[in-house]
Amino acid sequence: MTTQEQGWATIRQVVIGARDLESTSTQLREALGLPVGFADPLLEDIGLADETLRVGPEAHLEVVAPLTPTASINGWITKGGGGGGYALSIQVPDAGVLVANAERLGVRVVADLVAYERRIVQLHPGDMGLLVELDEIPQPEQWFWDDIETAEPEAPVVDDVLAVEVQSGDPKAQARLWAGVLGCEVADGEVPSIELGSRTVRFVRGERRMLSAVDLRCVDGVTPPERTLVVSGVELRLI
Repeated sequence: MTTQEQGWATIRQVVIGARDLESTSTQLREALGLPVGFADPLLEDIGLADETLRVGPEAHLEVVAPLTPTASINGWITKGGGGGGYALSIQVPDAGVLVANAERLGVRVVADLVAYERRIVQLHPGDMGLLVELDEIPQPEQWFWDDIETAEPEAPVVDDVLAVEVQSGDPKAQARLWAGVLGCEVADGEVPSIELGSRTVRFVRGERRMLSAVDLRCVDGVTPPERTLVVSGVELRLI
């Protein structure tokens, strides 16, 4: 069964890995007009500090950083020469179908667990180019953080995530792999891409395998002073 036959799969959360949580989160909040976010309490157990920022009613940007010198993200940051796009959370109605696709294609599963009463599956970054998390929440209008209250932004600059770019040495092969796992089609064009709900994943060439860019939708009537900024190695494009 493909994601089309199931009905949907959508990007919900873009995760940026950083050396320092506070400075990176502050840069994001100030540039995008967003209030202070919230932490995922489960991440502390694996040595990560984090802050999650709401971007409109559905999408989120999250910053993760090491809490201790032994946190595994330290090795990723050191090897890559700095921060970057670390992970992507994709909401799906049935993770089991996609796990079967992944196993058939030789994509390793690094975690398959229940958290917040939901099944969460993480696919190996060595295969997918970054950590890809499949979050099984069958109700498309629900998400993990719906019950968390945060301040409303006073002057938001952006209100949605439109697209992300995944960088690798072979974008076409990477696009085919993602499409095979997620049960969708690779769109024709100069830059290979797949559609996940209303959001797009584009595959581009680059030396470091990671999520390298995010397209964010500007709030109607808002013209930001800068249309492009780089935060912890990730290019943010305000569209």
